[in-house]
Amino acid sequence: MSKSVTIIGKGRGWENAPQDGTCWGITQLICRRPVSRVIDMNDYRLWGETERLEAERARALAVERGVEYVDLSNYPLDAVIVSLGVDYFTSTVDYAIALAIYEGYGAITLYGVNMISGSEYAYQKPGVDFWCGYAVGSGIALTVHGRISSVMKTRDGLLYGYGTEQPSLRADSPTFSNGKNPARRVYGF
Repeated sequence: MSKSVTIIGKGRGWENAPQDGTCWGITQLICRRPVSRVIDMNDYRLWGETERLEAERARALAVERGVEYVDLSNYPLDAVIVSLGVDYFTSTVDYAIALAIYEGYGAITLYGVNMISGSEYAYQKPGVDFWCGYAVGSGIALTVHGRISSVMKTRDGLLYGYGTEQPSLRADSPTFSNGKNPARRVYGF
């Protein structure tokens, strides 16, 4: 059986993620629930004081709990880029998915990664979609949890040209297969 990882963002639905198994928290999620690894690729010199202090609190919690904290200082960027052949990153979620691919995970599950338009996430969504597609194209099983998540979803949920609902979005047929492993969307909130 291949190893699997759950990547948990801070968006709606994060609270539905399982408590067991390998769970990576994006940025300060460790302040909300236990995780086995924190990934935070933000440069807090570019953010405000509130965000910087919250990040310091998250790092301190990780140290206190013995949880690995991956950030700009220790992410294996060069190795990931050389191994995967891509240097396209728009968010911390991108780096987490790429790291899971690089480390050989056979299944990736996303919770609380919604990439809703109308915010900075609209600019980050293309990168998350890219890395999800890279994972699926590499034969990695990908599951996206949450009805509101726009990950691997067109603007209107329709297949361009056909005008029909994306097969992976249909409640009666939530599994889409690339012939190797499923990419699926799970509803629930």
